Amino acid sequence: MDDFQLTDEMRDELRAAWHRYVDRVQPFRPLLHAYCLKLTRNLWDAEDLAQETLVRGFQTLACFHNPVRNPRAYLLRIATHTWIDQLRRRETETRLAPEPAAASPDAADRAGATRDAGQMLLQRLAPRERAAVLLKELFEMSLEEIAEVLGTTVGAVKAALHRGRERLREPEDGPAARRPLPSVALVDRFVELFNAKDRDGMLALVLDNAGLSNLGVGTQYGAESLRGKRSWIEGAFGGHPEWPEVFRFESDRAVRAELYGEPIVLLFRTRERWGGEALEAVFRLEEEEGRVAGLRSYGFCPDTIRAVGEMLSLPVRTGIYRAPSPEPGAYWDEA
Repeated sequence: MDDFQLTDEMRDELRAAWHRYVDRVQPFRPLLHAYCLKLTRNLWDAEDLAQETLVRGFQTLACFHNPVRNPRAYLLRIATHTWIDQLRRRETETRLAPEPAAASPDAADRAGATRDAGQMLLQRLAPRERAAVLLKELFEMSLEEIAEVLGTTVGAVKAALHRGRERLREPEDGPAARRPLPSVALVDRFVELFNAKDRDGMLALVLDNAGLSNLGVGTQYGAESLRGKRSWIEGAFGGHPEWPEVFRFESDRAVRAELYGEPIVLLFRTRERWGGEALEAVFRLEEEEGRVAGLRSYGFCPDTIRAVGEMLSLPVRTGIYRAPSPEPGAYWDEA
């Protein structure tokens, strides 16, 4: 039994505080994104760094006792240190990579295998495979316990463990040396189901324990969350009819594109009052055995959407950095 509770009241209080924080730092977001892009030199990494900076800034602010007299410097400093931390982790992985055999070959082999394990887990395994292997090998959980943690079945855990262990046994130059990008076939199927507004088909395509991340807004995982009233799938298909008319659109369509060699999904929406059709969101998929194991939606990342539009020469319409609400933390259908 858990000896603590994370209540709905606490969740609602934190959501309202997060909304107020995001609204307050909104004028600074383009500069933060540009700074993160200069550091990382990759659009996706830049958005991840910006999001992590905001979360760290939110956490640090809650523990801060002195006034924040220069918010710009406050967040840029956090972004810098976050990036440095990332570089240190990568340098550590490189430094701890297997080295030429030392005086004791057996000891060197054991050390090399241990040092390289973390890097192999990150590079070779899909998220659910990686979690299953870690929970089993490191925490020695039973199959039933792992299934509960991952929100899936014992059979699915067995399959993930089998796939993960097989990938880890591949040579460095083998087919599992890097986690594969999502297949064109999966992205095309996602696009087809999205455009058909086929909820049942989309739910069948998405793993029950998949993680759907709407960056800056929320993360959902597990079958109950995917089928709930506030699920990402319901919002993407339904268009949030509870929102005021100014936020609604006439139509939308998904299209497959390629960026950085990765097949991605572009979402175009038509709003006649705002100039017709334009790119408003981007989705990136993670794949396991032909199904969606993870999704990252950039619908509330205006700086990233503008950059994608510029790179692909597409008309863009960007909005706000979080879902609109009648007041911070509230929902329109509760207003």
